[in-house]
Amino acid sequence: MKLQLTPNTHPILHERVKKCSYDLDRSEISKILYENMIHHNGVGLSANQIGINERVFIMMIDIETETTVTCFNPRIVKQSSKTCIMEEGCLSYPDEFVEVERSESVVVKYEDENKVNHKIKLDGLAARVFLHEFDHMEGINFTEKKCSK
Repeated sequence: MKLQLTPNTHPILHERVKKCSYDLDRSEISKILYENMIHHNGVGLSANQIGINERVFIMMIDIETETTVTCFNPRIVKQSSKTCIMEEGCLSYPDEFVEVERSESVVVKYEDENKVNHKIKLDGLAARVFLHEFDHMEGINFTEKKCSK
């Protein structure tokens, strides 16, 4: 099911998303997120970016192999103090790219489709994508994190 991207002015993108609904069909939402991320040529996609008010996103955990993971109720456990500035874009802000400073590595927790908890460390681009998508869950868009020059 291909869905339109939510306009970046819509309130759903600017409010913190609450914990996933108890009866959420996690398998179905995972498929919808994957299909829409690929359709829109992204490396990550949050449910609220396609109008679904659930605390979940999908991301490519490995860009080279295009391996994805769907993170339900994601949490950040720890962020490295070492940071890196990179240009970021966002499907919700087409043709807009800004320099954003983010931690180079993070330790995160999330639930999978079967409600199993995972705790993993992400480095480099995977850490950046997780943090970008996590910001969507918090109602923060990447332009708010633009580095001042």
